[in-house]
Amino acid sequence: MGARNSNTSSLKRQVDLSQWWYMSFIDIIVGVKNEEKYIKKCIGSLQNQTIQDIKILVVDGISSDKTPDIIREIAENDSRVLLLRNPREVISSARNIGLEASDAEYVAYLDGHCYVDHDWLEKLLETYQKYEKRCKLGGVGSTYASPDNDSDLGKIIAKALQTPFGGIGTAFAQENTIKKVETVAFTLYPRFLLEEEDLLYDETMSHCEDTDFNYQLIKKGYQLLQNPRALVYQYRRGTLEAFLQQMVNYGEGRANFTIKNPRTFHWYHIIPTITIFYFIIFMITLIAYLNSLITQFTILIIFSPIAMYFLIDIYYTFKFGQIKTLLVFPLEHMGFGWGFLKGILMNNKKLKRGDFE
Repeated sequence: MGARNSNTSSLKRQVDLSQWWYMSFIDIIVGVKNEEKYIKKCIGSLQNQTIQDIKILVVDGISSDKTPDIIREIAENDSRVLLLRNPREVISSARNIGLEASDAEYVAYLDGHCYVDHDWLEKLLETYQKYEKRCKLGGVGSTYASPDNDSDLGKIIAKALQTPFGGIGTAFAQENTIKKVETVAFTLYPRFLLEEEDLLYDETMSHCEDTDFNYQLIKKGYQLLQNPRALVYQYRRGTLEAFLQQMVNYGEGRANFTIKNPRTFHWYHIIPTITIFYFIIFMITLIAYLNSLITQFTILIIFSPIAMYFLIDIYYTFKFGQIKTLLVFPLEHMGFGWGFLKGILMNNKKLKRGDFE
């Protein structure tokens, strides 16, 4: 696929593919690490696609559980499944290893804690073939859905991220029609296009790597589409602590991506960070009021935005019928906001040290 950056090593130097190699119509790259709970269902949903001319490239990031053993067992009974090793462990590296191994007409990707409907690939492919002559089309992506057997918290998180209050400007927001988007997850790409444009995932990014990859296409004049009927059922974090950490990671990843690509910045990216400073200001103001340093009118003015926030939070709590919803939105916004601020500050330190070229 053209020139390689220093972070990417050639797969053909790592593993002998000669006994397995054949050209398929679509290759699905599945990056995994410690997914023993979900990987069998994930691969099974790909094995049962209506399009059977596929390869399933499972790239394992040095799992410490039974994930590699489960994949090997599946591969023994299905020659379309291949286990590859990802020594760098990050998902962006897994995607590059899969791209290096692929020789198909199209490539798509999935995560190990997801599964899809039997016609997932068919819907993506039909959409691509329908629109490729209407525009300079780069790829067609999927829409997130919540598994029926996900945890109660997982279902709440999925619902929250699909609301305007929790999902503005993200790929989680639900849509009803095929539409043009800035980025999209679980995407089908024509492999020749990626080769011609010499596209790879940035392996320095542990989050927002898909957004960065898609932006490379957009900069070259391509469009991306999202199909609301191509559903990917993704299991969410099982605890509030894990969800908070995920949001911090997302915020930091978005900050890194924004610094790398300043033109992608939107006003709503900093709202969560402003929220953090607002809460700090509110607490200082409250202390000042309790010490009779400011008037009641002043505290009411400052309190009004936070009151509105919690009214919206309470509205969705009643709508979803789950008390944990009260915590999900604040954890999402505070976590993302802190992560974004952390990413900005860390990159500023690197600039001062001269770590960037």
